[in-house]
Amino acid sequence: MKLAGYTYLIEALELSVPRLGLELAVGDKSRDEIRPYGSVRIKLLAKNRKVGSSIFEQLETAITYQGIRLAYLEPIFKKIDQVELTQYIKEKPQAVIRRCIWFLYEWLMDSQLDIENSQSNYAYLLEEKYYFTLNSGIKNSRTRIINNMLGNKDFCPMVRKTSKTKEYENKDLMEIAQTELRQINEAVNPELLGRSVEYLYTKETKSSTEIEKESTAEDKLRKFYRVLKTSGTINLSKKRLINIQNEIVRSEKKDSEYREEEIYVGEVRMTWLDGIEENIHYIGPKYIHVDSLMDGLLKMNKSFLLDGSIPPMVHAAILSFGFVYIHPFSDGNGRIHRYLIHDVLKSRKTTEQDFIIPVSAAILQRSKEYDRVLETISKPIMALIEYDMNEEDHSITIKNDIQHMYRYPDLTPHVEFLYEMMEASISEDLIQEVLYIVKYDAVKKAIEDNYDIPNKELNLFIQLSLQNQGKISNKKRNRFKEWIDEEALTGLEEVICEVLEDINRKEEIKGST
Repeated sequence: MKLAGYTYLIEALELSVPRLGLELAVGDKSRDEIRPYGSVRIKLLAKNRKVGSSIFEQLETAITYQGIRLAYLEPIFKKIDQVELTQYIKEKPQAVIRRCIWFLYEWLMDSQLDIENSQSNYAYLLEEKYYFTLNSGIKNSRTRIINNMLGNKDFCPMVRKTSKTKEYENKDLMEIAQTELRQINEAVNPELLGRSVEYLYTKETKSSTEIEKESTAEDKLRKFYRVLKTSGTINLSKKRLINIQNEIVRSEKKDSEYREEEIYVGEVRMTWLDGIEENIHYIGPKYIHVDSLMDGLLKMNKSFLLDGSIPPMVHAAILSFGFVYIHPFSDGNGRIHRYLIHDVLKSRKTTEQDFIIPVSAAILQRSKEYDRVLETISKPIMALIEYDMNEEDHSITIKNDIQHMYRYPDLTPHVEFLYEMMEASISEDLIQEVLYIVKYDAVKKAIEDNYDIPNKELNLFIQLSLQNQGKISNKKRNRFKEWIDEEALTGLEEVICEVLEDINRKEEIKGST
């Protein structure tokens, strides 16, 4: 087996980069095949495939079979000889793949090769068949390559078109949710529906806070709720993000700028020698890079809005996960990360009603899946980063610079994850939550029209009856005898059952049409 592509280059150039999900080599069979290769897979090219032996031929092979991977290309370019690369491109200056390498080298390294401007026809850098790309790419007159990547030099994620992303690409989940809500709206009193939609904001607020394993104090929830309600109404900018951060964190944690110190995510734990150590899960990029990373992220967001071709859910995943990996603030990054999902979807909305999908509730129920997605970026970074920790104040010093890992992430798994969470939220949470509030309000009105029960007891009565299809169990009936006798309680159960049956019947009718 002869290694090829990035797999060969990583070994030959002794690069410190993560393993690829799909390694590459030349096999001994007459056709290509993919096999398990430890914890990843390896593609074995057919023995008759032409794979050169030079660094530059292997670079072509890498791009052809493993795609354009900016986080690998930057360290590769730093290792190769610029004069030799120039000569290699000059041998076939019209070849599209060599012009792509030419463009990428000058773009990433900010260094111009000694080559005259190309006169070839323009060609796209990324094939739309394999990647999410911008429609309105930027033409590079030197190489005659159209840069249709999603981002810019400061922040440029890649999202590949996998079977999952292609399946979801044409699904407008917000429109699906809107249709479901519209059916309920037609089946029940619209005034009742209004309060249930408000409840979706409350649920998202509480779930987003619980994900952080933080206090769900009323004041803290109220602040995030207030911010969430304004999502999609103000253009995203540095000032806007700082204002959001200031609104949702404690006074002593408020930032007036992006962070000016190194940051990590972890917790204190006991060691086997009864000592204490920090269990670090993730270290953010050096603070000196945060300004440029955030500038690139926000510029990318504007380009998505202007271009209009990137699906809103892909846009939301890229912006929100890009933000959380940059971790630009001293506190509040996780909640802002999830806020940004809704901010994008609201700013890109095609529906007429103001509502959100409580995606944080779905994420909270699938916290291990959420962690696994985050670890696709955090684990490789933690394997590559070198740092020291000050035992007195638990601050860290980063000793090496791997900014390319933060600037050029592959966010394909994150896009797939967000689509899955949104779909789960619609099917499992959204409609059931809305219907619960509709039923709650309808039952409450039926009771208040006939009986005078204190609010605290009334709320409990409704909750118990809804949990038991309109009935109050024998064990719980005694609690309410002070306000309602047994005969009246039985009559009230009949009223509640009629109300619930009416709502369910209307919903079933609408659901079948």
